[in-house]
Amino acid sequence: MPQRVRLHPQERPATGADREPPPLTLAPREGRDQAMLEASQAVIALFLRKRTSDFSVKELAAHAGLSERTFYRYFPRKEDAIRPAVDASLASIVSEMRAAPRGKTLREAMVEALGRSLTAENAMNWENLLSVLNETDSLRAAWLQILTNAEIALAHAAAERLGISPDSQRARLLGAVLVTAGRLALEQPSSAGRKRDPGEVLTEYLDLLGPTLFEEPAGEHRPARRSPPRRSR
Repeated sequence: MPQRVRLHPQERPATGADREPPPLTLAPREGRDQAMLEASQAVIALFLRKRTSDFSVKELAAHAGLSERTFYRYFPRKEDAIRPAVDASLASIVSEMRAAPRGKTLREAMVEALGRSLTAENAMNWENLLSVLNETDSLRAAWLQILTNAEIALAHAAAERLGISPDSQRARLLGAVLVTAGRLALEQPSSAGRKRDPGEVLTEYLDLLGPTLFEEPAGEHRPARRSPPRRSR
């Protein structure tokens, strides 16, 4: 069963490879957390249907079935309303990747996790959502913060599979690479009026990086070549 991403980072150990990844979703799904998730989903559904985020807080609160006061209690800024639903969608990719069979390479685990997330019954419509998220500076900033959190969570997931520290340079690079490649696969331009399968595009991006970053055995390092010492005359 996939591990769940916890809400409170203070519950995680401070250091070490067993540290839990940062929050990317609200857990457990009950009470206030569930209400925030449902409100976020309602707001995003409105953005997607109208293809714009140009709504007042009063309109968003009414659409989500909340009072303005409750809406502000859940989401101090209007752009914060996208986070629970987007975080949950990205967290599902992380969870799928962490749960992939150990025989899968890191690259295969990531591609398959993205594919399952995109074909899920409640899959996020990323193509239309990303165009909305680029409408305003505040939404772009919120999206950037979500991607930053996703980088850290994917670094932890990659570190688990490779048996390395999540704070290592390699794990951090992997988190950044996987998020960037995934984002580019989702943002791909149409070719002849059609979109290619994002999993296919993601595979091509990762192939460009070669196998070393994803498949090199953990802890295997080539010793640096040293020049022979000079003889004194």
